[in-house]
Amino acid sequence: MSVLRVELGTVAVDTFSGGVGAVTESADGLVRLQHPNGYSWRAHATNLRAPEPAERRRFAAAEREHGPLLTSPSHGEF
Repeated sequence: MSVLRVELGTVAVDTFSGGVGAVTESADGLVRLQHPNGYSWRAHATNLRAPEPAERRRFAAAEREHGPLLTSPSHGEF
């Protein structure tokens, strides 16, 4: 069985919660996402999708307000 791995720093949308965050951990098909405001949560990697342009703009605005995440320098694409 293949386990989906997501690159650290990738900005993604958790389709279960609707939250947008940067991946800070990835192991065994689970990821930890973090929003620039400090909130973090775990999600199944299979529930992630790439953010729409408006979602990416809101994430970037949150980074300008709260500061960039130290664990996501590259902001890779999902």
